[in-house]
Amino acid sequence: MPSAASPAGDKYPITAAAIDLTWNGDDHNVWFVTAEGIVGVFEPRSPWSSSLFTPGSGVTGSASSVVAWPGHGVWTFISGQNDCAFVKCDLNGLYRTHPLSGRTECRSLTLAQGPGGHECVVAALTDWKMLAFVDPGGAISYSRGYTPGLYAVAAAQQDPALLWISSPGAKSLATYDVRTGEFSQPIDVGAEARDIAVTPSGDAVWVATPENMVLKYTVQGGIVHRFETPAPAHRLTATADGTLWFASTEGDAIGYVLPGQTRAATIPTGAGSRPSGVTVSGDGVLWAALSGERALQRVSRYRLAVESGDGQSATVGQRFPDPLVVKATQLDGTPVGGQKIEFSVEAGSAVFENGEPVETRRTETDGVATSSRLKALKEGPCVVTARWTETEAVASFSRLTVTPPVGAAHHVRYVSGAGQTVPPGKSFDEPMKVVVEDKNGVAVPGAEVTFKIQDEGAATFPGGVETAKVTSEADGSATSPVLTAGDKADVFAVRVWVAKTPVSLLLDQYIQ
Repeated sequence: MPSAASPAGDKYPITAAAIDLTWNGDDHNVWFVTAEGIVGVFEPRSPWSSSLFTPGSGVTGSASSVVAWPGHGVWTFISGQNDCAFVKCDLNGLYRTHPLSGRTECRSLTLAQGPGGHECVVAALTDWKMLAFVDPGGAISYSRGYTPGLYAVAAAQQDPALLWISSPGAKSLATYDVRTGEFSQPIDVGAEARDIAVTPSGDAVWVATPENMVLKYTVQGGIVHRFETPAPAHRLTATADGTLWFASTEGDAIGYVLPGQTRAATIPTGAGSRPSGVTVSGDGVLWAALSGERALQRVSRYRLAVESGDGQSATVGQRFPDPLVVKATQLDGTPVGGQKIEFSVEAGSAVFENGEPVETRRTETDGVATSSRLKALKEGPCVVTARWTETEAVASFSRLTVTPPVGAAHHVRYVSGAGQTVPPGKSFDEPMKVVVEDKNGVAVPGAEVTFKIQDEGAATFPGGVETAKVTSEADGSATSPVLTAGDKADVFAVRVWVAKTPVSLLLDQYIQ
């Protein structure tokens, strides 16, 4: 029955834990299957809904894959205790079972060309070490056996008569040509090959392994590329733009490898969410099944990244030195111009030049959007969120700080330059540096700082004087002029202070 629960952000609750999912172009819905072989449907519209269809009599057992066949419903494969079957569920939720003679496990289903030259569902039968082909009417045919064993099957849109299979035990891939009925020689990939995906053009095959690594086999050059992943990958999907997507059940994340990248990136889905499959809808939206949460998640294919402006500070009543800058791109790095970016300040800590805590800017052709400069209002952390309103992409400025208003100078704080030793008559290597602060420890700019040599004749500043006065910089720092030692060994002190303050410093220097 339809779900009445409300989605949490981009997560949509469904009535069962989905083990795999697929996009159905016939009704523009996401279909899924549970580990028990029960088929369900999710309607990704407003108002959205989901339904789970009760099977009729037939094979009961476990399923691990689902595929939508345009014009012919949604198919899965169920392995029972003593038997197995292809199971079709039509758009009305009615099941039809097409049994096989015997029992085998099946990890993977795909659509491809069958032996008769027509489209069919292909299954990788792991126990039987062969491929099975089922036509719309339920007639089933088989390939010959593949001795090294097989795990998954996939085909390219460009050549659906050439099937790719993975063979974990042999650490290899192979092809099966439906036109000739022959398997190719094994292609060694150097790792235990499990789930696979073929790019739509057929130029590359992606391979999941039980390790924290996926492989990319380039067909033309016969080269295997390795990509590190934070956790093992499952349920691979290769999209036309060159991106690989995968579910990472152990990592609680959706992973992807962008074109030209050398390692995988991930989108966390939450602790215990256990993503079990991914599919791409007809409008290019990526959907993931979260088996640990009984939910589906819509995954943004866009990225909003902080370019500059984070890590600044400003005092109450003053403006931050620089604006906030973000960049809107697709996940492959292509910039997206003309997009609305909403900058929003949390907790009333600052406002933009419009006097409000929210302002909207548009991205330029290079994908960059720039805010106006913030005016600080309230002491403490200042968090600003930038949201790409046309997508789910967000970026956060979390290291902005508002400091208290600057008070009168109260003391100087030592930074560096004391305790140096030089021979008589030589200049000291480093100047002396202090910071002027108010009673709250806030740096005070524009204060006059005095450096005075306490021992007459011990040393001098430029011009032969024993006193030097400098003005503190914007950050409150004050640096002395170069100090030159006198003509005899000595230990002397330099007093540093700001007029009418209760605290001064004595900085010792050595001549020997």
